[in-house]
Amino acid sequence: MALFDVITKEKIDDKIIWKYPKNKFSTSSQLIVHESQEALFFSNGKALDLFGPGKYTLQTDIIPLLNKIIQIPTGFKSPFRSEVYFIDKSEQTSRWGTSSKIQFLDPVYKFPLEIGACGEMRFVIDDSRKLILKLVGINKNFDSTNIDDFFSSQILMKVKTYIAQIITTEKISIFELDQQLEKFSDELQKKLEKDFEEFGIKLKKFFVTTIRKPEEDRQYLEFKELYFKQTVALAEAELKQKLDIIEEDTKAQKAIIESNAMATKRRQEGYSYQEEHSYKIGEKVAENEAMGQFTNMGVGLGMMSGIGSSVSEKVNNQVTGAFATVEDSIICPNCNTRNSQDTIFCKKCGTKFIKERKCKSCGNKLDDDSIFCGKCGERVG
Repeated sequence: MALFDVITKEKIDDKIIWKYPKNKFSTSSQLIVHESQEALFFSNGKALDLFGPGKYTLQTDIIPLLNKIIQIPTGFKSPFRSEVYFIDKSEQTSRWGTSSKIQFLDPVYKFPLEIGACGEMRFVIDDSRKLILKLVGINKNFDSTNIDDFFSSQILMKVKTYIAQIITTEKISIFELDQQLEKFSDELQKKLEKDFEEFGIKLKKFFVTTIRKPEEDRQYLEFKELYFKQTVALAEAELKQKLDIIEEDTKAQKAIIESNAMATKRRQEGYSYQEEHSYKIGEKVAENEAMGQFTNMGVGLGMMSGIGSSVSEKVNNQVTGAFATVEDSIICPNCNTRNSQDTIFCKKCGTKFIKERKCKSCGNKLDDDSIFCGKCGERVG
């Protein structure tokens, strides 16, 4: 029976758990555990002594649990049988993917769907004893080559259930899944942490990177086309609304700029808005050659009363001169020709003037056949 003097695992592969190929040792053998490793002795279905990084000579005083199980006599270099597992304690990164489709009913559009998912996870072995016991308990033929099968069968099967639960609970449409990858990652990590802890594994990060949609499903493709048409229409309407707001804001800003420029001009030229407005009204009154009627003259003079002193003086001079000329003559309403006060017919076009009779005493309007003023009693005829 061959005895092996050195028990170790060189870091020449990326295996998380490695089982030493031999199981016959002597109490004089040496155990070498490298950094980020642990070595676990396993015998008769029990996890025995656990060793961290270091170099050990196997003697009865440093392998007490193994000694109790196998009953190695003290001081003897006797052979014994045991399994030795080397566990990598460094952070691991692993790709994952659902082995079959996830079936669910779309919570928004209410049609059945099948999707797949894949991503990446990061973890460390937190409890080597628990991990080995769980793995050996699940698979009696467990060895270093089938830990990936463990992840697929025991952990990732739950991912399918959890994804379907999240979609249903959060009412996430299949067309919104890609926008919810971060939510899926966070929620799945929270749900899976306890499942990993059950096997002595600490889950540090869990990412969902891709959701595979049923692009070959005709019903899905029809809904997809309708959804994107609706999305485009909503985007166009939102864009138009924003452009309208920008246009109105631009107009408002332009009006403010023009108003500020005009206010600056008035300050520089020494007049106010009220003076400018009144001046424009006065110009219109002065330009109206038909202002010969007394009623219009009254209105025009009344409107001029609010004009500022410097502008008012100029406008009043223009209007007063025009009315002074009109008082001594009659303007033909047909051809605008000026005629003397006693003219009955226009000297240019022959239009007959209708003269208005008024009481010389009180100014009351008189009828053509009046002899006495109906207001003051003065004789007028």
